[in-house]
Amino acid sequence: MIDIESKVFDTVFNAVTAAFPGIRVDAGYVESSATFPAVSVIETNSIPVSSTNTDDCAENYTRLFYEVNIYSDKQNTAKSEARAIAKVVDEAMQSLKCYRTMMHQLPNQDRTIFRLYMRYEVIARPIKEDGIITGYQLYRR
Repeated sequence: MIDIESKVFDTVFNAVTAAFPGIRVDAGYVESSATFPAVSVIETNSIPVSSTNTDDCAENYTRLFYEVNIYSDKQNTAKSEARAIAKVVDEAMQSLKCYRTMMHQLPNQDRTIFRLYMRYEVIARPIKEDGIITGYQLYRR
């Protein structure tokens, strides 16, 4: 199985926390947050490109999908804060060759919280040395 979730999370976490000290970044869904702004980064799907698998079913390429949710509760400036965070997230994801397939505002259950939703896609293949996976090569779709 090709697994780059921690690399994606760490890249976004480092970029966002450097730009917005004190921001909360989670690797799962956030039902409520005690602190704002907040970001969640979630791998939502992993689909092997089966036509490239080896005879013993080892994955050579996998399409990976990520969701990013950005939350802000700043009165009067929540949208601009969320969009500034989205710009940093987008740059971090693009550095990993992740392709943004969408970004839009979603209504949050608590209407005092502004929520921006983004989706990304990337293709990954393992880099092997002597049969051992040493990293992953990432490609835009």
